[in-house]
Amino acid sequence: ARDPQQAIFDAAEQLCAEYGLEVVSVRDIARAAGVNLSAINYYFGSRTNLIVSILRTRLNELESERWVLIQALQDQDPPDLRAILHAVLLPLSRWRRAGSKRQYALMYLSRSLSAAEPELRQETAVCAKNFRAVIDLLQRALPAYSRTELCWRFHFLMGIEHLNTYDADRLRVLSDGACRADDQDETLERAVDFALAGFLARPAPSAS
Repeated sequence: ARDPQQAIFDAAEQLCAEYGLEVVSVRDIARAAGVNLSAINYYFGSRTNLIVSILRTRLNELESERWVLIQALQDQDPPDLRAILHAVLLPLSRWRRAGSKRQYALMYLSRSLSAAEPELRQETAVCAKNFRAVIDLLQRALPAYSRTELCWRFHFLMGIEHLNTYDADRLRVLSDGACRADDQDETLERAVDFALAGFLARPAPSAS
């Protein structure tokens, strides 16, 4: 017999990924998971706790994959800048590959990052603090840049990651199909090259 807690988790993630967090009810989830309505409260306490649990789980998985890559660079002196950027972008690139079982997780992340629930926003804020170790590594790679400057550039690096993950159709339409964002190897290398140029660019005169 399937674990009912995992069945609830999977059903909620898939339904919310396909239809949106706002429209999926606990009854929808219970029906899809094949459990009683009370089972959701038993295992998760509430619908809010359930959707936060899904987000936390996926963010922690990404963080764990990324941290393994970042740790491998800690002993470099100085750490290689391109390798740092590659380590940041690689985990989601793996999730996007053809045949990956992460499609619902990716869709759920996309939905939750734009959702209005304060509990979800709080969870992403907690996750953002985990990137401080990456900023520390970037400071060792680029000691001439202030931490504030590196935080700005890392913020735009995350924009590249989000576009690659959730807005690839724009590239296909813009290029009349000539650019294939579904080629994850090419997409990753081009994204890293672009980010590298951005990190090496001189600060704008208006930047403090």
